Amino acid sequence: MTFYEAALRVLEAAGQPLTSIEITERSIAQGLLSHVGKTPEQTMLSRLAAMARRARDRRVTVTGPSTFALTEWGLGEDAAALEAMSEPFQNPEEALPPLRPAERHPEPRTENVRGAGRTERRRRHEEEEERGRRRRFPPVAEVAFELLGEASGPLAPLEVLRLARERQLASDELQPEALLTTLAEENQRRIDAGRRPHFALDSTGGLLIERDDAPVADVQAAFARALDLPFEGGRVVFRQHPLPAVDDTVVHTAKTSVKEARRAMARLLRGQLAALESRTLEKACVRMLHALGYREVRVAKRSNQGPLLTARRKDGSLELRYAIRVVRGNGAIERRMVQDCRRDIGHQSAQVGMLLGTGELRGDARSEALSGGPLVLVWSGDGLAEKFLEAHTGVRVTHLELFELDRGFFEDVSRDAEEAKHRREERRREREAAAPAPDDAGEEGEDAGAEEGEEGEEGEAGAPGEGAAGAQDAPGDAAAGDRRRRRRRRRGRRGRARPEGGAQAEGGASSSPGAESGGKDDAPPQSPEPPSGGEPSASGG
Repeated sequence: MTFYEAALRVLEAAGQPLTSIEITERSIAQGLLSHVGKTPEQTMLSRLAAMARRARDRRVTVTGPSTFALTEWGLGEDAAALEAMSEPFQNPEEALPPLRPAERHPEPRTENVRGAGRTERRRRHEEEEERGRRRRFPPVAEVAFELLGEASGPLAPLEVLRLARERQLASDELQPEALLTTLAEENQRRIDAGRRPHFALDSTGGLLIERDDAPVADVQAAFARALDLPFEGGRVVFRQHPLPAVDDTVVHTAKTSVKEARRAMARLLRGQLAALESRTLEKACVRMLHALGYREVRVAKRSNQGPLLTARRKDGSLELRYAIRVVRGNGAIERRMVQDCRRDIGHQSAQVGMLLGTGELRGDARSEALSGGPLVLVWSGDGLAEKFLEAHTGVRVTHLELFELDRGFFEDVSRDAEEAKHRREERRREREAAAPAPDDAGEEGEDAGAEEGEEGEEGEAGAPGEGAAGAQDAPGDAAAGDRRRRRRRRRGRRGRARPEGGAQAEGGASSSPGAESGGKDDAPPQSPEPPSGGEPSASGG
């Protein structure tokens, strides 16, 4: 956390006023500071003094020289001590000479020439390492807030950078545009969190701590004008930073290093296996075979060449039987050994033969193993060590995670986002095209009412007796009566508005008074009224 936040935490825990040195020591002891720096006591003093001078949102007050307390405690403020803290800090090392005293520099002598050459090479090597090692600096927003809090007026961005570089709080590569962009982003972050911005720009382009009650939009608009960025919806539209270039050589170097380490470990493991006794080598090979999936590994017989083992292993849909010869000593694998192994295949009713040895495979033995006849596998030398590595036997395995940037993933999600955007736009256009105009909506409403009336009319005309029976059975059903009256009114409006041809096409059921009455015989027939608009009715024509 920042110096100000750490100070608030320490004061709340202490419950009494503390000096800036005490606050700094407790913050460092509790590990509250995200960045300490070279002079944390001076940084804590300047930060608390700046916060104590704020006109609003002030949580700390000065009760004495370099002594601070929380405002909620209600203690009196020492204005003189606060004014003394406003004076710029003088570094005591600035008055010292830039170089060390002359007596500490030895005079060059001829006997030191050879050593001086080695020292010069070492110095150049250290300088190259120092240039390659990037130094970490505190956040730019915290540095700017500290410098602006100590200043008595607005400071130009170049002046802020100059002061920060003098105190070694900013890199030489930091430019004024980057400084303003960082401060604008900090303001936007505070605004999004519902707080007031920290920084503001005056009419001359100078930076200062925002103390007025100016609208937030005006504060950010000043930064947008200074950076020549668009300002939309009360927010500064920042430029998108391009992705850093990925150094593929780092990943390639890591992969190559892993391969080299595997080869080196295989050579070391081969030497360890060659130094084992015959019985120990046999036990090691048996464990390796078990780890690779071989089952029922037994000793069939022993001879001067070495023990003969039999084993089974399922390969796909077949279970094969192996005759395995473990060669004694570190001698080379010869052609005679391959021929003996083929004879062992027939004697043990096996399908595959195998030779295990720490020595090298000779050329004639290789040709014999590749010739026609039963298959003989040869694991010798580095090949035997690779099998031990594959079985994770005789070694401890350390799993390392090597990450590479998956650009295809980001391309896929970007494409999905674009497709989703197009689909939303198409649905919006379809809704706008399907939404009727106000006049069309009225006409469609009338048509829907007419169709509903037709359905109600057909239902009542088709079963007039049922309607009467229902009315007799439930004379107190007011809801059903209201629905019938609404249907009759709709039919009446539809009949008045229908032209002559349409009225004739309705048939006798719709024109008869009994059908229009909907089961009420006591209602007298009504003559159709002339339609609206002054047009003559069908009878009048």
